[in-house]
Amino acid sequence: MRVNWLELSFQTTHGAYDLVSDIFIEAGSKGVLLEDSQVPHETREDHFGEINRLNPADYPESSIIVKGYLAVTEDIEAQLEWVRTKLLNLEDAGGGALAVTTMDEEDWANSWKKDYHPIQISPKLWVKPSWLMPSDDPEAIEILMDPGMAFGSGTHETTRLCLGLLEKYVHETSHVVDVGTGSGILAIAAAKLGAASVYGVDLDAMAVVRARENVGLNHCPKIIIEKNNLIDGVLALQDKPDLMVANILAPIIISMLPDVKKVLKGVFICSGIVSHEEEGVVAALKAHGFLVKEIARENGWVAIVSEVG
Repeated sequence: MRVNWLELSFQTTHGAYDLVSDIFIEAGSKGVLLEDSQVPHETREDHFGEINRLNPADYPESSIIVKGYLAVTEDIEAQLEWVRTKLLNLEDAGGGALAVTTMDEEDWANSWKKDYHPIQISPKLWVKPSWLMPSDDPEAIEILMDPGMAFGSGTHETTRLCLGLLEKYVHETSHVVDVGTGSGILAIAAAKLGAASVYGVDLDAMAVVRARENVGLNHCPKIIIEKNNLIDGVLALQDKPDLMVANILAPIIISMLPDVKKVLKGVFICSGIVSHEEEGVVAALKAHGFLVKEIARENGWVAIVSEVG
């Protein structure tokens, strides 16, 4: 059955786009797309042949457009009213109006491609569209992505933060769990970085389908993707995790800490945290016995590395 979606679009300032993004995510969008006026003018190495071919006409002349996507359900009117109210209460957000467009799944599946180009995470780690040719650099680790309806393409700060931290903490004996796997990008990264096993879990059936497709694109047989909750999924695993990553929302991270502590002995990487939520998440981690090892920040977003013994 085809799913209808609403595309929410809001033009705002570079100083407020993270707050708008947070509103869309809290309303139910699993992520956001950004059309940034600065992107077509950024200098990029033409590493894959198509990076620099961005059309300025596809981007706003100034500021930044934030887009989110909500499935059309019986609660959609209440969700939209909540979003409009939150946007009206934002200060210095540009004073724009929320634009709402109805799309079906096929429309959405093609709409994001014009904004999606190879992203360099580190000197050797890249996220790239599945429709581009592979690099001839033997040192490059390439994560091929076709996000479709599941968010997590590597364009958002929280995804990039998690990818960088996975590169630092994954080793060949790691047994990794990716909570709320979405597109599967973090699970795929862990596998390509050499983890011994990877388990991705999500409650969203559509995300599970898309993640499995992306795992197939990347030829990663060591990854298991399931629709399940954290406790039941992890307890059924043969190899218990020593590294867990969760790129979700701060309130969900805080609420899941007791479960994380039950099933994890090792490193916990969490993101999806806006800068003003950092203190609360750190406090919750410490209250549950986690040792905070490292905090990474980018453009108002935060990723926290902690450890539980």
